Amino acid sequence: MDDNFPKTERQQQAVNQAKKVFLVLLASGLSIGVIVSIGVIKLMNYFGLTEKTNQLEIIREKID
Repeated sequence: MDDNFPKTERQQQAVNQAKKVFLVLLASGLSIGVIVSIGVIKLMNYFGLTEKTNQLEIIREKID
């Protein structure tokens, strides 16, 4: 809808409610994303997937 178009009271309430729902969904999505990313990082650290390995040693072990 065009912002210059006069809106009825009901239309204005619907727009405001849609904005609130959008902001709640956005905030909850960001919160869940932060929690999941922290969990993934902790799991990666637990299993040693963040440690830097020497690629030459890995290749030599596979060759031998």
